[in-house]
Amino acid sequence: MNAEPGIPAQIDDYRILHRIGHGGQGAVFRAEDPHGTPVALKVIHDELSKDPDHRRRFLREVELARRVAPFCTARVLDVGVFGDRPYIVSEFVPGASLHHVVQKEGPRTGGGLERLAVATATALAAIHRAGIVHRDFKPSNVLMGPEGPVVIDFGISRALDHTATMSGSIGTPGYMAPEQIEGGEVTPAADVFAWAATMVFAATGRRAFPGDTVPQLINAILHREPVLTGLPSGLKPLIQQALNKNPALRPTAAELVKTLTGDEFHVETAPLPPAPVPPPPPSKQNRRPALLAGALAVVVAGGVLGWQLWPKGDGSATGDGTRAQTSLSPSPSAAPITFGQALGEPIEVQENDVRSIAFTELDGVPLSVSGGDDNTVRVVDLDKRTELYAMSGHEGWVGHIVTGLLDGAAIAVSASNDGSLRIWDLRKGTQMSNPMLGHQGNVKAVDLGTLNGEPIAVSGGQDGTVRVWNLHTGEQDGDPMTGTTGTVWAVAYAEVDGKPIAVSAGDEGVVRVWDLTTRRQIGEPLTGHTNGWIRSIAVGTLDGAPVAITGGEDKTARIWDLATRTSLGAPLTGHTSWIWSVDFGEIDGRQIAVTGSEDRTARVWDLATGTEIGRPLEGHTDRIYDVTLGTLAGKPIVLTGSRDETIRLWDLSPPLPG
Repeated sequence: MNAEPGIPAQIDDYRILHRIGHGGQGAVFRAEDPHGTPVALKVIHDELSKDPDHRRRFLREVELARRVAPFCTARVLDVGVFGDRPYIVSEFVPGASLHHVVQKEGPRTGGGLERLAVATATALAAIHRAGIVHRDFKPSNVLMGPEGPVVIDFGISRALDHTATMSGSIGTPGYMAPEQIEGGEVTPAADVFAWAATMVFAATGRRAFPGDTVPQLINAILHREPVLTGLPSGLKPLIQQALNKNPALRPTAAELVKTLTGDEFHVETAPLPPAPVPPPPPSKQNRRPALLAGALAVVVAGGVLGWQLWPKGDGSATGDGTRAQTSLSPSPSAAPITFGQALGEPIEVQENDVRSIAFTELDGVPLSVSGGDDNTVRVVDLDKRTELYAMSGHEGWVGHIVTGLLDGAAIAVSASNDGSLRIWDLRKGTQMSNPMLGHQGNVKAVDLGTLNGEPIAVSGGQDGTVRVWNLHTGEQDGDPMTGTTGTVWAVAYAEVDGKPIAVSAGDEGVVRVWDLTTRRQIGEPLTGHTNGWIRSIAVGTLDGAPVAITGGEDKTARIWDLATRTSLGAPLTGHTSWIWSVDFGEIDGRQIAVTGSEDRTARVWDLATGTEIGRPLEGHTDRIYDVTLGTLAGKPIVLTGSRDETIRLWDLSPPLPG
């Protein structure tokens, strides 16, 4: 039964079965035509389809895609409008994307790589013969179907090109040709460039133009030579020419096919003249630079963090849904590693900003559960550094994740800009029950707890409310808590004298405490942050007293006694920009906080003294949206998630620096 918000069980002649994907353009569903034949049906997002003239142009452009000969492409079968939202029906191709396959199984080699190159070049040749430029050819738009590679989403980017000012530039950094980045004429030669970059990724598992941030990627594409190490010698000259920065010097897709299949076509093998190497770009303040034509200004949103339902120090988790403060003492046999040292290479699974990250254990295996701007919830085995699941369902950013137990099952609950909260079974990698709907607008934060013996989630959102949800029924429990002015960016569940409370904060820059039994605010708002918003809250105990820690736009983290609702001690200062996230734990008997900031560092604090422990954790190339504490091989660690699309792990093993 379909349970997607705003999507009925039937769209015109097509019966919706379930969601199979999503992206910046729209949501993709598996459906059936009137004869029971499976099809893929893509419904374009609301914001891309509100203007009637835009819709007409969209339908006209997609009709061109129906002319493409079905050589290694997913045929476009139908196009229409459902309400005000255009949709496209295409051939259903079972199989994972090339991006996913390479991440899971490693680079393509030998005959598999050769067949991939021929099939995708053939697909582009067919697309170009129909007078279409794909404009967004990349590994995630190549499906590894049972009958071979299949190219999808051709014709869509051109159809949506008029909406670029609303949805961001058409194309994907790392696979965009120089002329596409600079806003010049986009011809079939841009697809050839993207094809070559995709083949480099397929053959090596790396981008042809390395870079940790979008500006670095763009700088490399515009000014540097591609890194082709690891390419087979027979393929390398063709790839090199296809990546020429001058579109006039690239082969056509038809010429690619001729060369790959043995027909005569001369490939220039002389080395290209060196391009001037400019200095590295300065630290960026915006994720999408101005040179991306029509790019949408980034909406600032926080990766707020509430206290997780943590495993106990012995690796077990509380079974009744109540929290246990993290004990991060290492095992006696742990090998000494310098405090603050990065553990291994960054984890790259999210395909856009990492907004939130949580830690949990399942059968003794340490897991990270992350959410981000690619609208997915992803689970990674931290021992093996491998992705276990990429869970789809949300239609907007996943801004916050919390993990815990529900009737003994390991779960994650996610909050999204699509207005929903969702529960995920971490053992199966599947969604549990229907989305939890009720917030009017984006849902920014969620935490877990218990109320009257029932497991609950507490959430906050753009509508300025704090809401309670029964996790057994998936329904809202009682009326929302109102009175907040502005978006609620952070919530946390706690208990004071055995009574369940919620702590919330957001754009108004104050901290509010709520009695979850009466649904009334306790006392006056807590003030102390001197400027702007508060994006994050973590709760725990300090010297036996229940406390909350908040991080804000004033570059400080502050500690609050939840029993007396007063500020404790001086603020934690040291960050040079906004604090997006906080977490709370204990190492070697010392109670600590960890903060993540716009300044691209995470910092560890001794809460007894209010001083920073050691040096800042440095390595991310963009803001740190979220921090969370955990354990790995018996050692305390902190995980950080960033707008640079990576997750990093840091060793916090004692001895701690002074």
